[in-house]
Amino acid sequence: MEIRLRTLTPLWTGGVDRTPDRLHETGLIGSLRWWYEALVRGLGGYACDPTSDDRCPDHEGKHCAACEVFGCTSWARKFRLQILDEHDVLLQSSPQKDQDLQLHFIELRPMQGEEKWLLLQAVKICAQYGALGGKTTLKPQQGKVGADYGIVKIISVNPDYSQAPANLSQYLASFRQVMPTDAPDLRWFFFIQGGFLWRIQMNRLLGLDKNGRLLSKEDWQLFLRGERGGPEKPAKSKKIFSFQTDGGRIWGYAASREMRDRIINEIKKYLKEEFNVKTGEEVLNAL
Repeated sequence: MEIRLRTLTPLWTGGVDRTPDRLHETGLIGSLRWWYEALVRGLGGYACDPTSDDRCPDHEGKHCAACEVFGCTSWARKFRLQILDEHDVLLQSSPQKDQDLQLHFIELRPMQGEEKWLLLQAVKICAQYGALGGKTTLKPQQGKVGADYGIVKIISVNPDYSQAPANLSQYLASFRQVMPTDAPDLRWFFFIQGGFLWRIQMNRLLGLDKNGRLLSKEDWQLFLRGERGGPEKPAKSKKIFSFQTDGGRIWGYAASREMRDRIINEIKKYLKEEFNVKTGEEVLNAL
């Protein structure tokens, strides 16, 4: 499968000392896996957290639907990702703004139609509503830390696996059933196009003052804020992101339908311009 993209911002793929020393395909693969997991859960399937103690495989050697494609211990990834420039040359440096790219997904082992369809939908959702690669969790901030990364536009897909497989539910039910706590589930995502939250607005939304000091502890705010890690507990990423590029976009996810709808209503209080809101359920229904 070949997907042609145009970058609307630079892409961050990781590097030594967190510097973009070169293109790291694994950085994009990790990002795509995150969207793939959210999509699988949104469609009623199950996907483990590959960084947790309950990651695949389990004690019986079983793995989830995401690990089936992206791999886990004793089970290799089913594809290799090659990234080429507009001249069909393998890209060596990190993609910059307004650059044409080709993502080539090359099968290392046979992939089922369901897997190809899911992978393509994950890329499409990421490109149309979200962000690809790293440096998205720091948004929005001031200065270089807050620069937009990961916004891309799909130019073409070949072949285009657009038709949803008839036996998708049966396929997803055939794998290990494991659901991490607070795992991103596409049903509870929110996507706002045409809107942007500045840092102070974001702080207010999250129940913080302009300097980041805690003002409110409502459940939905605690969920969105995430947590700093420590010696005895892992960090939890924030769950809402805001970008100015492409007319502005805000996206994130909640723990339930009720929390998602509450968050959307709270965000609307800060937006004065014209904007469009879609829930993850609406995006899934349109696939």
